[in-house]
Amino acid sequence: MPYKNLVDRSEKIIVQQFFYGDQDGKTFFNGFISSYSNKNWKISSTKEWVTVTSTKGVPVVIYANKPLDEKQNLDAQAQADLDDYLDEKGILPTVVIHRGHSYWLPSTIDQLVPSAQIVFLGSCGGYQSLDKILRICPSAQIIASKQTGSGAVNQPIINLILEELRQGNDLDWPQLWIKLSKKFGNNELFNDYVPPHKNLGALFIMAYKKLQERRTQQEQQSALR
Repeated sequence: MPYKNLVDRSEKIIVQQFFYGDQDGKTFFNGFISSYSNKNWKISSTKEWVTVTSTKGVPVVIYANKPLDEKQNLDAQAQADLDDYLDEKGILPTVVIHRGHSYWLPSTIDQLVPSAQIVFLGSCGGYQSLDKILRICPSAQIIASKQTGSGAVNQPIINLILEELRQGNDLDWPQLWIKLSKKFGNNELFNDYVPPHKNLGALFIMAYKKLQERRTQQEQQSALR
């Protein structure tokens, strides 16, 4: 994935992360904030979300809703208000990250924007949702776990991806996965994650849809003769 494919009209890379207000979501969120509390990033906060902006290298802006009380639907309201803010400002995320359990994934997918070029699913069994995502983002490159999603695995993967982008590097998935494999060793949870270049399910769905589009075009052309 060339990093230039991810920049918007203002030459920024926009990332949106979805957090949920259960205890795990709060833990994941605190880990996220901790990861970006360094000189390369600046964190600003509103009542419902945080904005993390790179201070060096390529402009990368991460918008993440706060994991507010899910029993009062405050996390859902924060997501909706952030969605409205991005839409009102014409801000189009090209990287979308789901940070939550599998039962929260349908909510993230419902808010997914067609501009997303990379979709990271941090939940258990996210691999089962490939078709739903590709219906919204037909050319998206997807990272997902076939079985168990893990916060301890998610954050290092996200950190590496966003650091590569901040440095203006293209995302060479085979090379990135080699780096991550060295970091995680024989971690079975990491081995459940499927990177874009090995995501045969997504590649098959994309190829099938292209074939259908080609057939439709041929039928339309034949009808005009």
